[in-house]
Order: sequence, then structure tokens, then C-alpha cells
Amino acid sequence: MHNTRPARITSPLISLSHGYVKLVPLGLLVAAIGIGMAFFFGTAAGGFRRFSFAYLTNFSFLLSISLGCLFFVIIQHLTKAAWGVTVRRIAEIFAMCTLPLALLFLPILVPVILGSSELYPWNAAGWVGEESPLLQVKLGYLQSHWFTLRWIAYFIIWGFFAWNFFGKSLKQDQTGDVKLTLKMQASSTWMMIIFAATLVFASFDLEMSLSPLWFSTMFPVYFFAGGVLGGLAATTLTALLLQRSGRVTDEITVDQYHDLAKLMFGFTFFWGYIAFSQFLLIWYANIPEETFWYRIRFWDPAWAKASWALLIFHLIIPFLGMMARTVRRNKTYLLFATIYLLCIHWYDHFWIVMPHYGYGIEGEAIEGTSGFPFSWMIDFPCAIGMVGLYVALFALIAGDRALVPKQDPRLGESLNHVNP
Repeated sequence: MHNTRPARITSPLISLSHGYVKLVPLGLLVAAIGIGMAFFFGTAAGGFRRFSFAYLTNFSFLLSISLGCLFFVIIQHLTKAAWGVTVRRIAEIFAMCTLPLALLFLPILVPVILGSSELYPWNAAGWVGEESPLLQVKLGYLQSHWFTLRWIAYFIIWGFFAWNFFGKSLKQDQTGDVKLTLKMQASSTWMMIIFAATLVFASFDLEMSLSPLWFSTMFPVYFFAGGVLGGLAATTLTALLLQRSGRVTDEITVDQYHDLAKLMFGFTFFWGYIAFSQFLLIWYANIPEETFWYRIRFWDPAWAKASWALLIFHLIIPFLGMMARTVRRNKTYLLFATIYLLCIHWYDHFWIVMPHYGYGIEGEAIEGTSGFPFSWMIDFPCAIGMVGLYVALFALIAGDRALVPKQDPRLGESLNHVNP
């Protein structure tokens, strides 16, 4: 029989305490070394353009995680879920990272404002020819000033949403005011609608417009599915690492991990379903303006192997590996599973972004850059550096604040949650 726990925090340590003082400079040091190496070797190998593609891959990866966590926070309030209360603060902190990510977007945005077309070919003067009526239609949307205004709006909206939940949650830690929960529930309804709209257009702007000729109405759902999977993996991994360091040891139970693992399992399958649906619709329609995007990834021998690897490692292995109930309740297994999922989520963004480094608007190969371009001296250190910076941001935002909502009205229900 399950014993009912009182609705109070019992772990002796529920914050990073002075740990964040060590994590912030360490993360910044790793970031400086990693990004610096990537910049040096990237510009040496292919100029600023090569580094830009590596940077965009990693920025997209980190942004998708923060947006996935923001979705998790909104949906928790929207559904009045109690089971996730004790893990929600971690997701709130990751969602808050969207604010400093606005500054990290500047290396992408500033070149666009200055007229560079190294990342986005639509930013080149006279990029639309009379022979491309489809591109003529997109001309009004793909303009640097509109691109800039949209991204300013995205970050303002996401930052406001993240602070709305994080700020009210912190205030509730001090006051215990139940009305704050009711306010967060009420705001989550319209926030979810706006969040969905901004995510759709942000996915168009960030990655889809790398190939302005291509279009897919399913791409935003693909981006969303991967982002939520990444957000869940990051939240779970952080909770596991915190408990290994002696923090929040009593508040996050194996039943919460089981639910998080079930969600990761579900979104793994959902990602695969969306990926296959997008491919099937484009293959069946056989429209040249759509099919060239997949032709690059399946006709180029190097990218064909990379595409099959994505299918196997992003769908089949996680699907089979997280199917059993016993493994979803094993913390050691989940630790390695979440690291694996984050790595393969990074690879997914690499698979989306990097083919455009070697191929033009209509899928024509660019001499000297086509093929599978992964570099251990560029992409790997850039990824390590950006993740180090992300860890520093998380630690800076977390500070010495509680990593569990201390006076949430559903805290007792969460502490006593049992997975059937």
C-alpha cells in the first residue's frame, strides 16, 4: 500500500546553491574554447560561411530544446497536470533560456541585416529571377527587414511567456498564493495558440528558408516534434544529474521519470510519423520544387547513408529501446538514453541544415562543398561550446533559486503520484 506523503519539501538541498558559481565560468570557458576552435577551423576551411552553418545547426538545436520546454510548461498548466509539478521548474529554467538565446541569434541576424547571403540565399540582391514565378510569390515575405522584425517579435513573445510562468512560480514560492496558479492556467489557453503560431513561422524562417524554393506545411510539426523530444530529454537528464549531486533527491520520483520516459517514447514515434508523412506526400506528388529537397539527401551517396542513419538512430533504436516499462523506470538507463536522444536530436538539425552548405537553391551542387561535410574540428567543438554556453545560462538563471515549486497547490498530489 502506498503511504501518503505530506505536501512539503523534504530534500536537504533543492537548489544549485553555490554550485552555479562554479558552473557558470566553467560553461563559459568551454564555450570560448569550443566556439573559438570552430570559428578558427571553419573560416580556414570554408570562410565565414562554413562556420555560419555550424553555428546555425547548434543554435537551432538549443532553441528547439528551450521551445520544447516552454511547450511542456504551457501544457502542464493548460491540462492542470499535477504529476509534473516537481520537474516543471527545471523546464521553466530551460524555457527562460530563450531570452539570452536572443543575443546568441545575433551572429545569424546581423549578417542578414548587413546583406550577407551566405546562409540565406534569398538575402542576395536580385536573387529572384523572372524565370522563377514561385520565388516571386515569396519575395514579399523573404526580406531582411521583415525577417528581423519577425525574430524580434518571436523572442519578445517567447521571453514574455517564459517569464510569465517562471516569475509567477517564483513568487508563489514566497507567498503560497493559489491565485497565481489560476492566473497561469488562464493565460496558458491563449498562450498555447500564440506559441503554436510563432513556432510555425520561426521554423520557416530559421531552417526552411535555407532553401527558399522548397515548401512543406508539415515542416513546422516536424520541428515541433523534435523540439519537444529534445526538451523532455534535457529536463530528464538535468533532473537525473541534480539527484546524483544530492539535490531534489526526494521530490522527483521514479514515477515522474516513468512519465517523462513515456512522453519521450511517444514523441519519438510522433517524430517518425511526421517525418514519414512529409516524405510520403512529397514523393507521391512528385513536384520538382518539393522533391529536390529529398533528392539531395537520398541521391548524394554520402547524404543517403546519413539519411538512413537518421531513420535507424532517431526512430528505430529509441522506439525499441524505450518500449519496455522496466527500462523506463531505470534511472541509470534513462541517463544514457537522454544523452543519446539529445545527440541524435542534434544530428537531426545537422541533417536539416548542412546539405544547404553544399547545394544551391534548386539542389544544384556547389563545387568543392557538396557531400557530407561533418568535421571533427568544426562541428564537434562548436556543439560542445554551444552546449557549454547553454549550461552556463541554465546555471545563471537557476542561481540559488529552488529547483522545485515549493508552494504549488498541487505539490502534494505530485509527491504522491504513482504510475499504474
